[in-house]
Amino acid sequence: MSKPNVLFLVLDAVRTDHCSTYGYERETTPTMTALADEGVKYDNAFAPSIWTPTTHGAVFTGRYPSHTGIYGNALGIPDDLETLPEALGREGYRTFAASAGAHIRADRGYARGVDDYVETRRISPDAGFVRKVATDRSFAKQVGFSLTRGPDDKTRYKYDRLRRFVDDAVDDGDPFFGFINAKTTHSPFNPPRPYKGMFLDGFDRPRWEFLERAIGATGREPQDLSGHDIEKLREVSRDAGDNVLTGNVEMTEAEWDVIRSWYDGAIRYLDDLIGEFVAFLKERGAYEDTLLILTADHGDNFGDHGLAAHIFSLYDTLLHVPLVIKPPASAEGSGGDREGDGTATDGPPAGRTVDNQVSLVDLHPTMLEAAGAPAPDYELSESLYDFADRRYHDHTFAEYAGFDGPVRRLQRKYPDFDASGYARSLQAVRDDEHKLIVTEDGDRELYAWREDRYEREDLLDERPDVADELEGVLRETLDPLDSPGTFRTPDDPELEDQLEDLGYI
Repeated sequence: MSKPNVLFLVLDAVRTDHCSTYGYERETTPTMTALADEGVKYDNAFAPSIWTPTTHGAVFTGRYPSHTGIYGNALGIPDDLETLPEALGREGYRTFAASAGAHIRADRGYARGVDDYVETRRISPDAGFVRKVATDRSFAKQVGFSLTRGPDDKTRYKYDRLRRFVDDAVDDGDPFFGFINAKTTHSPFNPPRPYKGMFLDGFDRPRWEFLERAIGATGREPQDLSGHDIEKLREVSRDAGDNVLTGNVEMTEAEWDVIRSWYDGAIRYLDDLIGEFVAFLKERGAYEDTLLILTADHGDNFGDHGLAAHIFSLYDTLLHVPLVIKPPASAEGSGGDREGDGTATDGPPAGRTVDNQVSLVDLHPTMLEAAGAPAPDYELSESLYDFADRRYHDHTFAEYAGFDGPVRRLQRKYPDFDASGYARSLQAVRDDEHKLIVTEDGDRELYAWREDRYEREDLLDERPDVADELEGVLRETLDPLDSPGTFRTPDDPELEDQLEDLGYI
C-alpha cells in the first residue's frame, strides 16, 4: 500500500475562540469545519509555547522547548536533532516547506531535509524584485494580487508554490510532505479586499491597493471607519500591542471589536485560500489519501489580561489553538465511525470530536506514524493517529523564555516605561482540571481551565495543595529555561526589517 501524503498547514496567531468551527458567531472558518466533518476536531489542543519559532521548533523536533534549547534568544534547531522533513525524506517522501516571515527560515535549520524550500521576501522595487517577477510566475501572481487587492504577507505565493510542488509529486507518483505557515492573521491585521471589511459596517478603503498606497504616500489616512479614529486603531494593530501595554493608548471594547473584526477577516481569508487548495487536491486526485493537519502555532491577545499581541504570558488566549485532522483514506479506523449499535466500522473517522487534552508536540509522532516511520523515543508526546477520544496525557506543558527583543523594543519606544519585569521566563503545566503557571521568580497562578476558559479567577490561595502537586510534576518533567542563548540578528537587511516590523527587535 502506498504511503499517504502529509500536509501540515499552520494559521499564524489564530485563537480557537475566533473559529466558527468551534462555535464562534462570525463565519470565519467554513473550510476548517468541512475538514472537521470529514475528520477529527480536537477541542483541547494546546501549543507548547506562545510564539512562532518555539512552537515550530517543538513540532519539527517533537520535543518541548526546554528539552531542545529552542527558546529565548536561541531559535535555531540544533544540528544533533533530526527534523520532521529529514525523517520523512528517509521514508521516500518528497518534501516542501515555506519560510514563515523572519522566523522559520533556512539558517535556523528549517530547510534541512526539504527538497523544495521556498524563501519568502519583501515585495520591493529593486533589481532582484524585477528579476524574480520575470522568472517566477508564482511571485508575479503575488505581485499582481498585492497591488490590486492588498497585502497578505506572501501567502498566495506560498500556496501557489506548494501547488506546483504537489503537481510534480503527483505526476511522478511520489508521496509528499508539505508545510506552510501563513502569517496574514498576524498583526497588523490588514487582510486584502474584501476581507478587512467583511465583518464590519462602515469600513471604507480605496478600491485598489495601489491607490491606497498612493494616498498613504501623501501623508493622508487612506482607510476610514465611520464613528472611529481609524488612525488610532491602525496604530494599535501595527504597534505589537506596545502602546496598550505601556498605557500610552486606552482602548474601549468597541475599538477592540473593530480590531477583532479585521483579525476575523484575515482568518476567513486564509480559510478561503485553504478551501481553494483543497479543491485543487481533489482535482489532482491527491486529497483522499492525504493526512491534512490544520492548526495554529499560538493565539493572540486583544486586551485580555491587560495584554495585546502574543508575548509575556502563558494564558490560554495564546495556548489554546484549533486543531483539525483530516485522515487519509488508508487510515485504519480503530477510531472509526460508529454504527447504530456502537460497533466500530472500517476506515478513518469522520465528524469526531476529541475532548481530552493534546499538545501540538503530538503532531510530530502523528505525521511519522502516518508515513510508517519510527517515532523518536520521547515520553511526553503521543501519536494521535488512532484518532480516538482517549486520555493521551495526564499532563501537558508550555514554556516561554523571556526574549530580549520585545523588552529592548519597549525600552527604546517608551523609555519612561519599566519593562524589566517582562523578560521573565514562564512555564506551565495542566492536568485534566487545573493549570499552573510558574515564573522564574517563583510567582504562581492557578486556574480551573475547563471551567474558567479565560482564566479570570486565580485559585492559588484557595487550592495551594493542587498548585504544589502540579509544580512538582513540572519540576520533575521540564528542564529549567536557564540558557537563553544569544539572539543573532540576520545578516540580511530584508529579514532584519521584517523582524522589526513584526515587533521582535
